[in-house]
Amino acid sequence: MAIKDLASVRMNDFRRVLKQADLDGYLTISPLEQRYLSGIELSAGEAVFLIAPQKAYCITKKLIVSKMTPAAAFLKTEDVPYGGMLDGALAKIKKLGLKRVAFDPACVDFETGKKLEAEGFVRALGLIGEMRMQKYEDEVARLKKACKIAAESFEEVKPLIKTGMTEEDVRVLMAVAMHKRGADSIPFNIVCFGENTADAHHTPSKTRKLKASEAVLMDFGCFYEGYTSDMTRSWWHGKNEPAEYKKIWNIVDKARTAGVKVLRPGVTAGEVDAASRKVIEEAGYGKEFFHTTGHAIGLVEHDRPILRSGAPDVLEENYVVTVEPGIYFENKWGIRLEDSFLITKTGSKKLTHK
Repeated sequence: MAIKDLASVRMNDFRRVLKQADLDGYLTISPLEQRYLSGIELSAGEAVFLIAPQKAYCITKKLIVSKMTPAAAFLKTEDVPYGGMLDGALAKIKKLGLKRVAFDPACVDFETGKKLEAEGFVRALGLIGEMRMQKYEDEVARLKKACKIAAESFEEVKPLIKTGMTEEDVRVLMAVAMHKRGADSIPFNIVCFGENTADAHHTPSKTRKLKASEAVLMDFGCFYEGYTSDMTRSWWHGKNEPAEYKKIWNIVDKARTAGVKVLRPGVTAGEVDAASRKVIEEAGYGKEFFHTTGHAIGLVEHDRPILRSGAPDVLEENYVVTVEPGIYFENKWGIRLEDSFLITKTGSKKLTHK
């Protein structure tokens, strides 16, 4: 089957999930879940999906109907008067005689959740979230492309970074480089100079200029056909790199390598975190590594599983995760090194390369 057709496979697989959970339907208003099940990007309030045992329905407004055409083979689209999508889905449920229909309370607002519960819906947390952790072939292809775009863009931009540029100047260069390679959007694009590199999620400044000799940190990614990339690079700009900076960079690099070495099916997210964290703690910098070792990427830039201390999630083939240890000295400088990896049958494959 062609990669582009795998949305229909996901829909059928999700039906099996519902059957195993003893449910005969699922309703979602989440654009993220709708994108996952249909392959079509929708905005909040544009549609309600109802997945029933034999057929899936998109209840929407008339102007969205044509947008749903690519999913017509496995998703029947019905338009209702403006503002009546949820009521239209409820009417469809009654017409079909569905008894145990679920919704995810984490994917609806409070009032919608109250209404669905009053209608007898079953609360079911994470049914689609669990599925999304293990990527299908089409998802892996898009993640690979997103990572390639980010890595190639960095290779283009790094030699262009000169003393006197602002953080914002460099951010714009990265954004342009990723867009021209096919990125749909840029969810994050962090550029830090000097003391700002100690701020793990710094907002690039329009006035902070790069000095002749200081630390630089860039953390960036892009969306490609709905799927994101994520990578971080740290280095010393100019001459006179301090011996301490080189020492800490090597410790962080060693921690990254240690985490990558244990990436494979059957390992827990906590074990990956422990492998990277042990290197930094044994070097005496445990307090300066104050965030998780990594996270999954996919339809969002920070997804499950999170590679944090004690996390029980077991990695499986075709998960895509980051490994990103860091050490930070407040008001001085910080170092973080991050790559994204596809979990394979026997280990992992780095995606953030040219």
